[in-house]
Amino acid sequence: MGSIRVERHDDEPVATVVIANPERRNAISREDARALADAFREIDADEAIRGAILTGEGSAFCAGLDLTTVEGEPSADLVDRSFHAAVREIATCSVPVVARVDGPAVGAGASLAVACDLVFAAEDARIGFSFTKIGLTADTGATWTLPRLVGAQTAFDLLASGRILDAPEAADLGLVTETASADELDALVDRRATALANGPTRAISAIRRLLRRANANTIEEHLELEAGAQIDTYHTADSTEGVLAFTENRDPEFEGR
Repeated sequence: MGSIRVERHDDEPVATVVIANPERRNAISREDARALADAFREIDADEAIRGAILTGEGSAFCAGLDLTTVEGEPSADLVDRSFHAAVREIATCSVPVVARVDGPAVGAGASLAVACDLVFAAEDARIGFSFTKIGLTADTGATWTLPRLVGAQTAFDLLASGRILDAPEAADLGLVTETASADELDALVDRRATALANGPTRAISAIRRLLRRANANTIEEHLELEAGAQIDTYHTADSTEGVLAFTENRDPEFEGR
């Protein structure tokens, strides 16, 4: 049985992707990483799903690669088709993705968490990019994501040292969006994920794409992309509803169209 499962109630717009290997602190094999990529690919293709939560089962988020499952010589292609495929699907998914971090998120697990749009963590959670602790460089998008969140110097410090941060320090640095007590974490995650899922899905998807492409463009190129995206979302049903709700002085009821 695989370590990745997707939970969803038919009448709810949010799907929860669970890393379920609690005996190994939710460490995942390369096969599990491919299953994680498949899960987000399927979420992306399901128009009824308008938001996603990534979390771990039990007392950990994800301890990274399960070293007990590694066999044979690794290759760049193998990394790309497993852990990198997973982070790529999270990053390019058409719906917002929220990480729920309860317990440690380490190595590739930390990289998966910060690849999400928002990260909510229990106050006693810990996060660290511990690749150098076993003599490896960082992967799973860490060297791309971290500088955008914390700047180049802090990113280098976190990656080179491999030090473990507690949740409040991670929040101060910008790695974690908000912390909550263990008892209040689920309510916080559900509230924020549901609010995103009930928003104008296509507009939020455009924001995700634009933000991830921003550093690769000149200001002129990016303004052109913004203009094109604005016109695209102007012609959506949600835009029509949003304008109408504004003129009628009521809350909009977006449907993700």
